[in-house]
Amino acid sequence: MAAPKAITFDCYGTLIDWEGEIRQFFQQILQEQGVSAAALDVVALQRHWEEIQFAYIQGPYRPYKEVLKNTLPMAFRDFGYPFRPEDGVRFAESMGRWRPFPDTREALLELKKYTKIALITNTDDAIIAETVQQLGVEFDEIITAEQAGAYKPSQQGFRLALERLGLDQSEVLHAGFGFKYDVVPATQLGWRTCWINRYGEVRPVDVKETYLVGDLATFALLVKGMACQDTAG
Repeated sequence: MAAPKAITFDCYGTLIDWEGEIRQFFQQILQEQGVSAAALDVVALQRHWEEIQFAYIQGPYRPYKEVLKNTLPMAFRDFGYPFRPEDGVRFAESMGRWRPFPDTREALLELKKYTKIALITNTDDAIIAETVQQLGVEFDEIITAEQAGAYKPSQQGFRLALERLGLDQSEVLHAGFGFKYDVVPATQLGWRTCWINRYGEVRPVDVKETYLVGDLATFALLVKGMACQDTAG
């Protein structure tokens, strides 16, 4: 199969350690409130928050900092955990500083040798600007939920990406960690997809990705192989 002319990425969870950073933040503020580590189930809390956040962004568009600020109290109340009003604000302000996975930067720089790279991300322009500065990698296009006026799994960001890149859907490959956020809508649009399944999760719905890898380093090798095959052909 031909190498893509552009790869679009989900950012948080694919390039940035979304789950790990959220869990660390939740643990920090709970310990500040005097909740002992033994009494915490930070993994369950993070997963519950994720479900709340996913449902929340299906409604009318709101800036993502507002989403973060408003959903933290919902999750904490459901678990009976204490929080301060300013914790939601701190959560929102922390996102741009969340750290990438160890293989992210090297994989992106390798991929740039063979194809364009772009982001389709469920966040605000200001947050992604901080993240990109931290990554130290230049993207050919960045499409945010703020620009699209909708959050994935809405297809609006994907359509905007094609328009900005000036490419047909057959020429683009979308890579993402979030199956229902990324693989499902991209597949519905007829895109090739790669599920970056770092944690060996089970498909949540009956949709099949084009490629499946466990990390970005392997994904970079996959794309390099496609590009070399094109050259040899």
